[in-house]
Amino acid sequence: MMELCSLKYDQVEVGQEIPSLEHVFDRMDAIVYAGASGDFNPIHVNPYFAKEVAMLPDVIAHGLFNMALLGKMVMDWIGDPGYLKKLSCQFRGMVIPGDKVIFRGRVREKLPENLVALDVWAEKEDGTVVLKDGEAVVYVPS
Repeated sequence: MMELCSLKYDQVEVGQEIPSLEHVFDRMDAIVYAGASGDFNPIHVNPYFAKEVAMLPDVIAHGLFNMALLGKMVMDWIGDPGYLKKLSCQFRGMVIPGDKVIFRGRVREKLPENLVALDVWAEKEDGTVVLKDGEAVVYVPS
């Protein structure tokens, strides 16, 4: 049986960056996420409404879609989704089809009981911040 998490608490260092995750948003992401979440707000799924009614450049990604990718980045690093204890962030920027978003994280501190606090955020390829002031807390086995 394969071990889910090969990372160990004593291997984690404050200041360490975790592997980033890159994603290029497309309209299908918005449609699939709308179906999964039940959020069919037309600014996310209808290009005509987004552009002509809401005066946006195009449909925009659900904020929680981007937050889900932030969580995926953390879970890819830790190896077991059950080890993610907290995830929070602020939504700060729009993502439209074709935008590449880079999700990043850095170890902020090691806490008691094998917990690790991370600063997490996301920015577009041009440096525009999409998610900021994020925090993840994960359990890391000994």
